[in-house]
Amino acid sequence: MKVSLNWLNDYVDVKHITPETLKDRFTIQSQEVESLSVLSTAKNIVVGHTITCEPHQDADKLQVCSVDVGTETLQIICGAPNVKADQKVVVALPGAVLPGDFKIKKTKIRGVDSSGMICSLKELGIDEKYHQEAGIHVLPSDTEVGRDAKDVLGFEDMIMDVDGKPDRPDLLSMFGFAYDVKALFDLDINLPTPAFKSVEMQNPFKITINTKQCGAYYGAYIKDVVIKPSPLWMKARLIAAGIRPINNVVDITNYVMLETGQPLHAFDATRIGTTNVVVRQAHQNETFTTLDEVKRTLSDDDIVITNGEKPIALAGVMGGLDSEVESNTDAILLESAAFDPINVRRTSTRLDLKSESSTRFEKGIDKAMTEYALKRACDLLTTYAHATVSNDVAYVDNRPFDQSKISLSLTKLNSVLGSTLNLKDVKDILRRLDFDYTLTDETFTLTIPTRRPDMETYQDLIEEIGRIFDYNNLENTLPKTIAQGGLSDYQFFKRSLRRTLTGLGLNETITYSLIAKQKVYDLTIDKQANIVSLHNPLSEIHSTLILSPLNGLVEAAAYNTARRQADVHMFEVSKKYTNEGEEDRLAILMTGPYRNHYWQTTQKTNFFTLKGVIEALKEKFNTPALTYETIHIDNYHPHQTALIKAGDVEIGHIGKLHPQYADRYDLEDVFVADINLETFYALKEKEYTYEKVLKFPSMSRDIALVLDESIPAGDIISSIYEHSTAILKNAYVFDVYQGEHIETSKKSLAIRMRFEDKTGTLKTSTIDEMVKNILEALKKEHQAVLR
Repeated sequence: MKVSLNWLNDYVDVKHITPETLKDRFTIQSQEVESLSVLSTAKNIVVGHTITCEPHQDADKLQVCSVDVGTETLQIICGAPNVKADQKVVVALPGAVLPGDFKIKKTKIRGVDSSGMICSLKELGIDEKYHQEAGIHVLPSDTEVGRDAKDVLGFEDMIMDVDGKPDRPDLLSMFGFAYDVKALFDLDINLPTPAFKSVEMQNPFKITINTKQCGAYYGAYIKDVVIKPSPLWMKARLIAAGIRPINNVVDITNYVMLETGQPLHAFDATRIGTTNVVVRQAHQNETFTTLDEVKRTLSDDDIVITNGEKPIALAGVMGGLDSEVESNTDAILLESAAFDPINVRRTSTRLDLKSESSTRFEKGIDKAMTEYALKRACDLLTTYAHATVSNDVAYVDNRPFDQSKISLSLTKLNSVLGSTLNLKDVKDILRRLDFDYTLTDETFTLTIPTRRPDMETYQDLIEEIGRIFDYNNLENTLPKTIAQGGLSDYQFFKRSLRRTLTGLGLNETITYSLIAKQKVYDLTIDKQANIVSLHNPLSEIHSTLILSPLNGLVEAAAYNTARRQADVHMFEVSKKYTNEGEEDRLAILMTGPYRNHYWQTTQKTNFFTLKGVIEALKEKFNTPALTYETIHIDNYHPHQTALIKAGDVEIGHIGKLHPQYADRYDLEDVFVADINLETFYALKEKEYTYEKVLKFPSMSRDIALVLDESIPAGDIISSIYEHSTAILKNAYVFDVYQGEHIETSKKSLAIRMRFEDKTGTLKTSTIDEMVKNILEALKKEHQAVLR
């Protein structure tokens, strides 16, 4: 919310506090102030009076104006279409500096002297969205000539832009800010008391509430209304708050809403059509045209204000076009009501119709303000719209007006804060907060004011007392605990996993856990999973929780390749979400060139590249041997997709994305894996064994086998281990070849075997004999022959 310091000063005296001090204290002890700015940076501008305006002799669209600025009469050339004699205008004198560091100097325009500039609001730095002027800004005819124009316009003001949090709905009003500043700086607060005189006059409108989603509805009947522009000070405050002034009636409803936090709405009493005001749920597919001239289709979850026959307003969100206050309106029905926050939020979100009113209703309003705000607006209407207010206010109020109570002992307060506050300290803080309380022994029982719905538990109260006391005043102490910090074994495992993958050249990625519902099953093997969808998503593309982190990795890969990033190798440790619970998953995606540090080569990523990464994880965490079984999964390549298993335990899958699926994202040759981390962790060796450093040299032998292409390499490796002795430390594939000199349907498999003997130096004859036995077994079991 944007807070005008001039406006704030009406309630608490902040003139003696520098804006920077106010900003810093508020940021530290309340809510973050994102910026502090002036409403207009224009300097040396005054009120002028155009005495004469004559056409420029050499320019059809220019006027030569004689302007009285109080101390002298200046000749100013002006090209605005609305300039004419006998106007009160804003004049930038020679030497003035306008926003954008635009300096005004005496000059000649088409040969005629010009000493100054007649300004529009845009030239004073006021955004066009806050006014609809096509030329210069014309001031009221009774404005005093020579006065500082910024002072007259109310633009001599500073604005605090505060990033309000959802748990502080009271800070969506100037009153709320005033109470907070009062507490922070221990100031007196002075809120306005409505003092208008109503007249004996029957209110023609009858209020009926036919829904539980409306707690209260007040309607004041006001006649003899004169529609005209608002006073300059009110316009300035609305602009400072980010709201465009329209006319005095609409501006007063917006002004009081900003002041109190209670939204109001004014209906043209004549255009309502009946004397009945009925609040009900909308009918399914009922249509209604809002003030922005958009015809909207409603659902039975929406609340509408009707004239007993058709809707005239969308409750808590926006009024209707047919009952809008117009320039000829002379009687209004002024609404002040309380609607269910959840319903209002659903309606505004579904219709994509956020408004200042809906924002406040969604967060929750102060029930004490419903009637007060109505009276405050009536007070302003009698003053600035010459209105006559009926003393007969029609209303229905079904809300229980009870105030919550919270008990807190001094011991508990000091225990949680680590403070040494005494009763006098706490009493003083509660006085500054304007919280009523009773004290029994050393226990405070507080009656929470209705303006603070965020105060629900004693923890909230401790936080409130702590921030007003200022956390910086608390003594610095070390936490008292017998517990020792540290990572659990599973946390250490995940950290080690990340480091291993990063060391293999992959980048860790964090992607959205929400995707479009139609994509949720795209890359998972579990096509029957019970998905988790949001009841109120921000958008349809973020409506459902993922079943695999691969969805996000594919979109990230598409984003990177579209920006000419050829080698995309990344992983994510995330979750699989179902109605049964959550499951940790590791997702890996690789595409493009990959630098193999073992072979010291760069090659295009293929199935075996990714398989090698997974095997590296297997080696790192010493899990049982992994096997890969061919499987069909939608959106994956039919001949390059496999289940990853350790014995009979399935831990995930690996595969190439189907070219047609990859093409949707303008990708090609994308290889992915999705692993159940919890299952993988359960397989790893929990204890590490240590061996003496080998005193004797090891030996390696490479063999190249020709065999049928359908035989898995894993079967060959298993047979090698089976027909060898303990001196074989490991065996692994380091090359696969198909092509020239190899028969069709055959492949060449290059395998490296490493031998070690802890008892003595290996003999060549021993290795030769073992390799011979291995080759004979491979030929017998797999028809594999030495190439």
